[in-house]
This record gives sequence, structure tokens and C-alpha cells, in this order.
Amino acid sequence: MEVTKFSKTVSRNTVMSVAVVAMFVATMAISNVDAADSEVVLDVDATSKTVMVGQSVSFTVELDSKDTRHRQMEVFMVANWPGGTAWGSSFKDSNGDPLPNNIASIDKGGAISITFTVTCDEPVCSSGDQNEVQIYGKPDPKWYDGGTNSGIGENNDGNPASASGNTTNVKTLTITAATAYSSTVVCDTELSEGGNQLYQGETGFVDYTLTNTGFEDDSYTFANTISSSAGAPTTGFVLNTGLSNGKVLIGTSSSAGESSAESRFSVAVPEEARPGTYTVEFIASSANGGADQGCSISIFIPQPDLEILNTDITFSHNSAWINTNDNSQVVKIYVKVRNNGGTIDSSGARTNNVEVKIYIDGAQLGSVITVDSLAHGQEVSLDPVEWQPARAYDEDNEVGLSVVVKVDPSDKIEEIDEDNNQGTQYFKVIRAKSSAPSFFVGFFALISAIAVAVMLSSYYRNRDSE
Repeated sequence: MEVTKFSKTVSRNTVMSVAVVAMFVATMAISNVDAADSEVVLDVDATSKTVMVGQSVSFTVELDSKDTRHRQMEVFMVANWPGGTAWGSSFKDSNGDPLPNNIASIDKGGAISITFTVTCDEPVCSSGDQNEVQIYGKPDPKWYDGGTNSGIGENNDGNPASASGNTTNVKTLTITAATAYSSTVVCDTELSEGGNQLYQGETGFVDYTLTNTGFEDDSYTFANTISSSAGAPTTGFVLNTGLSNGKVLIGTSSSAGESSAESRFSVAVPEEARPGTYTVEFIASSANGGADQGCSISIFIPQPDLEILNTDITFSHNSAWINTNDNSQVVKIYVKVRNNGGTIDSSGARTNNVEVKIYIDGAQLGSVITVDSLAHGQEVSLDPVEWQPARAYDEDNEVGLSVVVKVDPSDKIEEIDEDNNQGTQYFKVIRAKSSAPSFFVGFFALISAIAVAVMLSSYYRNRDSE
């Protein structure tokens, strides 16, 4: 009997010892739960997205708990910006509310969906910027005393989830900042024909390129304006934008279609346009509220520039002479005159009925010659003017008689250059030398006359004798 009693006692003691050891081991395991295999797998719906400046973009994040040992898993969510520039971001639950203390709770062996939202606010985030962010979680399990599911005596290791040594896998997200509706316009700085000068009656063209740099597709309307730096009237100018209103260009989010268009706008200068500098502006307007874009170019309309060169004066003879009886040769003078500038000056005077005068030896020859019209680039040959030289030039002191031709001699028209309105040539008029007959010439002439008379007298006497 005693042996049997002893054995039962020993058996009970042994069971108790094992239970104590088991509890100790369990306690050790619980106290070290942070280092246990509390695996949570993180996944996202995309690893790259575009955010509009001033707006937000969201990623769907799936948290799947592989741990079936613990009643609940708390996951502290972390966003790390390796580049050092953090854009606004937040983690939210399925209702769109921020996670309390950035902690998501997962039931044993369960899964949840949360969102990670990034906001692009200037100045740290601007159109064209690209940034990377790494997101991951720190899982921290919860358990219950006694290992039951009663919910009584919920405990953890006393440390917050943010201090957990466990981490999920890491996902790197790339976010590109863009503007929904934006564009650029690039214009040539010169007219298509080269330079920036235009004259009355001419049309100039300016090449440009319009590009949709926004994220979304857009359409555009166009306008041209013109202004004068001197306040000259601009009502007569005719402007054409080139592209028609409603032109559609795709944005960076589209792959099919054209994102840019090349064209040219034109400027037609009226005949009455005053000289000066004019600014022509081209404007492209977004149909969806993007900022207007455009460019401008300055054009210059010159003053008139009437011109006569020395070589524009020619003669019908290389030279002429005057004899002792003051009889002279008739010389014809040929003149060409041109306009290198515009057809109207700042005061409104036009290059019509342009006066031309010819001066010989400083005195005007004949009456004023009138040229009906001199358009830009036009050259007119005047009708030849006849001239009878009145004197010979002094060979010792003169290179010839001065022949001066002046266009607009009274300066009725304002010009770019007033110094090229006169041409000068020199014409040689030579006087023939005269001298008295010599004595010997007269003597021999007298002897010859007497001899002829004697011969005739002898002839007639002999005839009478016969």
C-alpha cells in the first residue's frame, strides 16, 4: 500500500514539475514574441503613378498576415523617402480615414486593404519632378493569457508596434509630378524670309511650334494682337494665326496622336502703315483651363529712303566743245532715282510726286521734274534732259563742270538717310583754240593771186591777137 501511495505522489509531483517547466517555456516564448516569426506580406496595386501638381494620388496596399498563432497583429506603417525630399503622404483605412498612429490591425491569419496617399504641393513638388518612396510595415503581435480566444486578459510585450523588430517586405514606389493641362509655344525670332523688316503692302510669316506638355489631352484656341511702340494706328494690319481653333493635341498620358503642331502666323502690312517698331503677339489658350501660352516678335517698318548715286548720272557725250563763234553741242543728261525704304514717313507724307532737280554750275537746269510714285525697291529712269553748255571748264582749276541731281531737294519727306539724296558728276566742256593768219601765209596767197591774174591776162591777149 505504501509503495502504491508513494508512486501516485511522485507522479503528481512529476506532472506539476512538467507543467511549471511548460509555463516557464511559454513565458519565455511570450516575452520573446517580438523576435518570433510574425510574418506579414505587403503588396501594392502599382509601383509607379503620376500625380497632378496640387493634387493627390493613392496606392492600394494589401497586408496579408501569415501568422496563425496570435489573436491579432498590429502593423506600424512606414514611408521612407531615400532622396531626402519628402512629399506629403499618409496611410488611410478602407474608409479613407487616417490610420490611428499609422497602425493597421489584422486578425489572426487575415488580410486587410489600406491606401497610401501622396500629395504634390508646391514648392517641394513641381511639374516634371520625380520622387521615390519606400513603404513597409513593422508587425507586432498581440496574444491572450492562457492561450484562449476568450478575449480576457489581452496582453503584449509592452512595446509599441513602432518599436517592433519585425518588418514586412519593402515596396519602392515612383511618383512623377505633372500638370493636367499645360503647353508651350516656341516661335522663331525672325520672319521666315529672314530679318524683321517689312514694308507697306508686304506680308511676313513667323514659324512656331505648339506642344501639349500636360498629362491630359487638350484643345486650343488662337489669337494674334499687334501694338506700336510709338502708338501708331494698327487697325489696317491683317493677322492670321495659322492653326484653326479647336486644334486637339494629346497629353503625356496618351500614346496615340500628335502632342505638338507646327504652323506659322502671318502679318500683312497695310499701305498706310506708319514707320516704326510693332510687336506682334501669338496666344494659344487651353480649352480646359491651362495657362495661356504664346510668343511675340518685333517687326520694323522703315522710313522712306530716296537715293541718287553718282553713277546714276550719265551723259550722251563723253565731253563737248565750244568754238570761237560760241556755237555749242547739245548734251543729254540721264538720271536714275530709287527708293530703298518705305512709302510713307512718320508724318504721313508719301513717296508720291517726288521732286527732282538738276543743277549745272550751281544753277538749276530747267524746271522741277516730278516722279509720280516710288514704291519700296522701285527704281525710275527719268526722261533725258537736254543741256547746252554755256562755258568751257578751266583745265587748271576744275575737273569739269559740276552736274548735281537732287531728289526731294526741299526735304518734304522724312527719310532714314538724308545724305544719299544727291548725286554729282563732272562734265568736260572744251573751248577750241583760235589764232590770226601769219604774214607768210598772206604773202604767198597774194603772190598766188597775182600769178593767176597774169596767166589769165596773157591767155586772153593771145586769143585776141589770133
